[in-house]
Amino acid sequence: MNENERENERNVRLYKWYMTLRKPVLWGPILISGIIHLGQMNLPEIYFMEAIVLVGTIILQVPTGALADLIGRKKTVIIGSILYAISAMWFALMRTPFDVWGANIAWMLGASLCSGADSAFLYDSLKSVGKESEYKKIDGEATGNQLLIVAFCALATGYLAEYSLRLPLLLSIPGVLFSAAIPFFFKEPRTEKKFSATEQMGMMHTGISFVMRHNKVLWIIGFTTLINVAGKIWFFTYNPYFELVNLDLKYYGVVFFLLGVIAWFFSKYAHRISEKIAERNIVVLIVALVGFPILVMGSCISVVSVCMIFPQNIVRGFMRPFFGDLLNRQLGSENRATVISVQSAVSGLAQFVALGGFGYALAALGLPLCLQVLGVITMALGITAILGHRKIFG
Repeated sequence: MNENERENERNVRLYKWYMTLRKPVLWGPILISGIIHLGQMNLPEIYFMEAIVLVGTIILQVPTGALADLIGRKKTVIIGSILYAISAMWFALMRTPFDVWGANIAWMLGASLCSGADSAFLYDSLKSVGKESEYKKIDGEATGNQLLIVAFCALATGYLAEYSLRLPLLLSIPGVLFSAAIPFFFKEPRTEKKFSATEQMGMMHTGISFVMRHNKVLWIIGFTTLINVAGKIWFFTYNPYFELVNLDLKYYGVVFFLLGVIAWFFSKYAHRISEKIAERNIVVLIVALVGFPILVMGSCISVVSVCMIFPQNIVRGFMRPFFGDLLNRQLGSENRATVISVQSAVSGLAQFVALGGFGYALAALGLPLCLQVLGVITMALGITAILGHRKIFG
């Protein structure tokens, strides 16, 4: 085994740990409830805040992606991970809406820097030793590990939250700090360039132009944006929906445990599933697994309808490795992080519009009707995307 191969193996091991501990492991079941009760914000205000923060993400996505292509993925991920850690600590200590806004802005900066840079880092590490075909399997395993540990930790969240809603937030900080330290030990694939503001602007222009000229890349970005937007809006309704149907707080963790296990399984085995099911059929299934359950939850207000969030987590686990591989196969190393950041920026813009609109509608129409509208729109746009896939991919 030569030096390059040893560096690649080391990067893969570290990347898996980085991804596993990147997200606060006890937050999922009670984050929105925490923001409402500890940060003193209501649900429409939360949607408005998320929409505004996404504007900043949109502005930063492409420049930070170009920066990662120029100064190296490692340096970019290090800065972003530190900001993630600051965000987690701020959220855990929040007492006012100002704290929630500040923590969210720190998250925005961290997400903008890491988005595209971390997955591009893994892909280029593998490509340097001719193993880029393993990207989908390795990223799926890394994401799956994260989902699995979050799932098991979620079992304790509800019980901890009954004692203190802040306790799960505080206990999640050590893992995030450990994850933030890992990128310092990454070994950058040998593609670094010196920073030049002129060159950065040129790469941004090149990346955007590349996207606009390639229909397959445009379709991938459009479809993943649709699913991510629907999923983001839907996720923020989980806690309010649980409260609406009077689900006991201690069961929040059980529900999120099941969500995590489902997402873990489909992330870990994404590469095998995609080998057995045709790409177009996968697209059809994704649309059905997201759009239809949202519609059911809005139409049948019941504790039983809580089960409708399970199919969406099949998609949550499967999406990143499958579409990450599909997109990366269309790109070259020189513009990979930039184009992935263009994808994130487009998704952010769509989320900004959708979250703002959903928050406004929520205040006027109520949660059940808004879920029905979201389900119908997701299904309609999804069917359009399916027809587009047939035309573009053949």
